[in-house]
Amino acid sequence: MANVLVTGGAGYVGCHVLGPLKQAGHHPVVFDDLSRGFSELVAPHGVPLVVGALADRALLRRVLDQNQIDAILHFAALAYVGESSEQPDRYYQVNTVDALGLLQEAVAYRPENPPAVVFSSSCAVFGVPPVLPIRELSPRVPINPYGRSKLALEWMLEDLARQHRFTSVTLRYFNAAGADHQNGCGECHAPETHLIPLAIQAAIDGVPLSIHGDDFETPDGTAIRDFIHVRDLASAHIAALDYLIAGGSSTDFNLGTGRGHSVLEVVHCVERLSQRPVPIRKGPRRLGDPPALICDASKARQLLNWIPHYSDLDRIVADAMAWERQRQAIEGLGRGAVVLS
Repeated sequence: MANVLVTGGAGYVGCHVLGPLKQAGHHPVVFDDLSRGFSELVAPHGVPLVVGALADRALLRRVLDQNQIDAILHFAALAYVGESSEQPDRYYQVNTVDALGLLQEAVAYRPENPPAVVFSSSCAVFGVPPVLPIRELSPRVPINPYGRSKLALEWMLEDLARQHRFTSVTLRYFNAAGADHQNGCGECHAPETHLIPLAIQAAIDGVPLSIHGDDFETPDGTAIRDFIHVRDLASAHIAALDYLIAGGSSTDFNLGTGRGHSVLEVVHCVERLSQRPVPIRKGPRRLGDPPALICDASKARQLLNWIPHYSDLDRIVADAMAWERQRQAIEGLGRGAVVLS
């Protein structure tokens, strides 16, 4: 069993991994600056939380050494595509430069046998794919600073692994969604940018949901995305960690379901499950938005024996709605009290 540093463990995906890590017998330590994470998402799991920034290399050094870290799950990052275009320097600083510092401290901490690294990457590294579904060998041509900052770290992992003999797994998410409300985990973004919680909020407060483009070459004209339940993402991280601990070589995996759902399909699902209308406001496409993004996750199935169990759309939306019902019980989280009948 491993002592695992979970950077960004107070964030959306990171917090969902804490419970499964403990259940698998590992010992997680969360490192998060809480700029976009919440200590309330860590507290239910009873794991140590170190509040600090990746740029604080002295603190990183102490945490690695004092906790005798064997592996790192690296979630800490800025993740708003639009914001990345407005603040590219900030995204490269946090997502690339500060992450490089983390890797350098990990190598310095244990040069002969550095901690294994599982890196939380994104399908944004692929940009607008020429062919669907997207495989690991599909061209990586990101179209925004967020995707480029993630791809830069992918390259660094590949190069540094050869130089310093540590192993890593890169996991590229498609559209993370859903919640594990029974364990106090769910989305708490401010501002919220993800479709499903925005559609749920539109059903609650009647403020129209903005739809960016209804003239795509898709069956209903709206963009199609591959939604993956965050609990399935969590299980993939445990599988990747166990793969590395067992001696697996460095590699990468795309994580999705292989099924796409359009924006309007999601809207209709929210309406059906909430029994409320979701008002919409149609607008133009966003620059660079591809008509469809669908994942080929066959490599993860083959090498990690990973199969999504929670990622049908109804389950994703139902879990997200259940999380919205209980958010008002957690002080300081999200948009405030909400009530769904």
